[in-house]
Amino acid sequence: MVRGVTPDEVFDFVLDPAQYTKADTKMVWVTKLADTPDGMLAREDGKFLGLLKGSVVTRYRWERPGSIDVVLEHGVPRSLHAWFEIEAVPEGTRVRHVEELDLGHGPLGWLHDLVAGRWFARSVAAEVAEIGRLLEAGERGRGPEALL
Repeated sequence: MVRGVTPDEVFDFVLDPAQYTKADTKMVWVTKLADTPDGMLAREDGKFLGLLKGSVVTRYRWERPGSIDVVLEHGVPRSLHAWFEIEAVPEGTRVRHVEELDLGHGPLGWLHDLVAGRWFARSVAAEVAEIGRLLEAGERGRGPEALL
């Protein structure tokens, strides 16, 4: 729950790389590669375990202000799916964010699940909390316009 903000303000914050990277420690930057009818193709530069740099190509689909859906198009994980559900409630806005990662690749995937699985889950929970904290502190994003 993010108190005192609208779904549009949450939506715009999440789609603004300058704001979103303040909350997500896995993400370094998002660069739009192309527009699509319902979103964009993007390169996401990030850090795995906060250390290992890498990039993936993702497809973003959104419906303002209620949903943002991100799926892997190209990159090392076998699959990546992340989404935001954004809903107005009397006190502000409820935000649900889920990230699913399947590294695959045999023993490397098993090692990820064993060693990095808890880190990944904690980082997603911390990301959502930080989005809420920043928005409640007055931070705002420019939404898709920030990706031009």
